[in-house]
Amino acid sequence: MLASIRGGRALILAPLVSAAELPGRLESRGDHAAEVGRAIGEVLMVRAVPPPPVEARSRRLSLAERTLVMGIVNVTPDSFSGDGVGGDVGAAVALALAMVGDGADIIDIGGESTRPNSTPVSVDDEIARVVPVLRALAERTTVPLSIDTRKAHVAAAAIDAGAAIVNDVWGFRGDPEMSSVVSSHPDVAVILMHNKSEPVYADLLEEISASLRRSIHIAVDAGIDPERIIVDPGFGFAKTPAHNLELVRRLGELRGLGRAILIGVSRKSTIGVLTDHAPPEQRLDGSLALTALAVANGAHIVRTHDVASTVRALRVTDAVVRGTPAHVRDLPPPGPTG
Repeated sequence: MLASIRGGRALILAPLVSAAELPGRLESRGDHAAEVGRAIGEVLMVRAVPPPPVEARSRRLSLAERTLVMGIVNVTPDSFSGDGVGGDVGAAVALALAMVGDGADIIDIGGESTRPNSTPVSVDDEIARVVPVLRALAERTTVPLSIDTRKAHVAAAAIDAGAAIVNDVWGFRGDPEMSSVVSSHPDVAVILMHNKSEPVYADLLEEISASLRRSIHIAVDAGIDPERIIVDPGFGFAKTPAHNLELVRRLGELRGLGRAILIGVSRKSTIGVLTDHAPPEQRLDGSLALTALAVANGAHIVRTHDVASTVRALRVTDAVVRGTPAHVRDLPPPGPTG
């Protein structure tokens, strides 16, 4: 399926060999045919190779070797997962540093809960929660720090405090000033998440893809380097449990966007529905299962509350999905059987 920003769509069914010949043939015709040819070529290319590394300030996040892990630090009293540290800066810093020690590649810090029916937080209160944590961590770790916020003023304060990534749960379609805040810091990366007001879809992945394309278009128009953009399909945001399962099942359809795909399934309520209504702190097994399936279907970065367990699970997942590790390839059998 090809879709333009203006809403035009075309479905192409062809053997891979024939599809590979289309870009060159169409580009030779010029005009709109050339545009379609380039689009087909880009889709085929991104399905064959991983996205380019994401630069976040002076840090380089390579997506070719393994799945990256983002650790979640909620500086809130009302996190859905029950892991919020409230206003305890020391506890938040200790948690983040422990995650780094466990193998986190990114630390995502949030000062406002996004769970259903949560209480909104003012800009000043959110800044007061996250900035001290960001400043303290910026002095103690080189791991990129991400600010999870939907407010442009919070993002600006967080960047000044050391954030290298802005994680916007409304994908530049909430606060109208967010894109200009990020574009004014050309060394900062951004995560654009899919979200909407009501969980109503004609075709789930088609609508998520189209929405994320529009978010990318807003970012690029604002002057943000496309290679600094990460997309998140928004598991658990304006989606029913059935939508969430379909999202993981069809996640690979988003590879045509050509951007790194991040997904956050950790401790979400869909897992509770599938595991006898287990509370958030008892959803690790389900979280790891969905994480492995998401990686197998195209995720490059996973967001989690449980870094150590996720890192270990991904070593196994990546060995299957990305290829057998060199140190395993020539190992002999463990011994005789029987």
